[in-house]
Amino acid sequence: MAHPKDASTAASAVAIPDHADNASSHPVSEMGIFQTIRRHPMILACCLFANVGSFMYGFDNLTLSLCLSMEPFLEQFGDAAGDGSYVVPAYWQSLWNAMPQLTTGIGAWVAGPLSDRFGRRIAFVVSGMISAAGVAVVYTASARGVFLAGKMVNAVGLGMALTTGQVYVSEIAPTRFRGVALSLYTFFMNVGYLVAASIAFKRVTIMNQSAYKVLFASEWVWPGLLLLGGAFLVPETPYHLARKGLFDKARKSLGFLYGKSEANAASVSSVLAAITATLEHESYLGEASPSSFRECFRGVNWRRTRIVLYCNGLSQMIGATFLSNAPYFMISAGYSSSNAAMMVELGIGLAIIGSFFTFWALPVLGRRPMILGGITFTSMLFLIMGIASSVPQQNSKTLWCTGITLQLVWLTMGPIIGPAMAMAGEVSAVRLRAKTAAIGFFFNYVYSTIWNVVVPYMFNADEGNLQGKMGWIYLATCLISMAVVWFEFPELKDMRFADIDERFEMRVPTRAFKKWRDVSVPQTKVPEVELEQIE
Repeated sequence: MAHPKDASTAASAVAIPDHADNASSHPVSEMGIFQTIRRHPMILACCLFANVGSFMYGFDNLTLSLCLSMEPFLEQFGDAAGDGSYVVPAYWQSLWNAMPQLTTGIGAWVAGPLSDRFGRRIAFVVSGMISAAGVAVVYTASARGVFLAGKMVNAVGLGMALTTGQVYVSEIAPTRFRGVALSLYTFFMNVGYLVAASIAFKRVTIMNQSAYKVLFASEWVWPGLLLLGGAFLVPETPYHLARKGLFDKARKSLGFLYGKSEANAASVSSVLAAITATLEHESYLGEASPSSFRECFRGVNWRRTRIVLYCNGLSQMIGATFLSNAPYFMISAGYSSSNAAMMVELGIGLAIIGSFFTFWALPVLGRRPMILGGITFTSMLFLIMGIASSVPQQNSKTLWCTGITLQLVWLTMGPIIGPAMAMAGEVSAVRLRAKTAAIGFFFNYVYSTIWNVVVPYMFNADEGNLQGKMGWIYLATCLISMAVVWFEFPELKDMRFADIDERFEMRVPTRAFKKWRDVSVPQTKVPEVELEQIE
């Protein structure tokens, strides 16, 4: 195996280009994010399609909590209480929350080798088929066990769609647009929450089974989009095709993505050469195909995989499971159904506003500052919640303070999770990207399983009954997360894949990533015309 220092020097000497703004009339450093988007509308469209999985996950993740506020659902799946009402036992709520998270992780794990072998498009199609079958079981279920089985099958498809979508985006998005494109994951998840809430809250007063069955039937739309798009509409990624040696197909894929006005022979050839150079550089390090999961845990790749794991676990550390249980939590804490509905919709609206802020701020501020700033603000909110709930005499003011601070946490999800998912999508080696993403998402949902089991027991009145004191729990996890981000998360803003590879190979310290350069390589000025051609 070549020594990392030699490999890095070789890579720098040939100036491996990335595929970032092909055929641009300006150097990448001078192009704004919106100008990049305008120049590549087809890439934007494909990135939007690739995030159907995150929309599906957001929609499905909130449906259970919403259904638990519907009387017909409780009558069908709950037990009669002494006062004539119906209650779903806490252990069934935990199973319905936790087991689908586990099978989402299984789907994510399967997506890695499946998409590496057969392509990203095939993985989209398979995920759509599995999800559609799971929704059918959920829709027709009349027993708790059958309902759980349907949720678990659907979750396998969701996990495959989520993983494949992030890999797909990372392999087609230009460098300047890549961070925003990967952060669309959080935006579409929040939109999924909002659509589910909008459908459900209009049906809360309906006293028959159509109240919740319409919510489940709506889920068939999204796997249908995956089947249609994966089979007929979107191209395979040029990275995957080049890795398979299908260079003519890779060239056609680039032509589709960049459009007729830019897909001339010279520009597409330079982009294809950049992709080939990146793949050959990784082979130069001794990483011959085919890739394996084991490689993700070796050498510098373990550092990269570790960052991906942290990125995927971050959402749980700042309260994602708590927020997804917000409707049920707020009703159990004493809110009326109408007030709880109003507060949840407000929170989801704030999440979407936070996502729009992320789109503007991410290209300007970068990944690391946004994540640290967002966690700091979230910590303050949970501190306020913990204090308000610890006041000896609880009243309507402390109740509203708890509810408002909880919903304000939604505002920070975009600025934290968006950049974190962007980093998770770009930090791994290109040839290991699908498998590293699979590991990350698998960890995400196994870790989520633990939280989904524990959280309902924490705040349920018949169990832990912590209510707003949950703020103290999440204040602690936020502080732990802040320390991890500070010591482990590098800044990857505007870095090409070759630049990221070089820094990891040279074992550059985390906080030196942004300003580091290899002083062993002569720094020569590249003529502007050449820079325009390769970027």
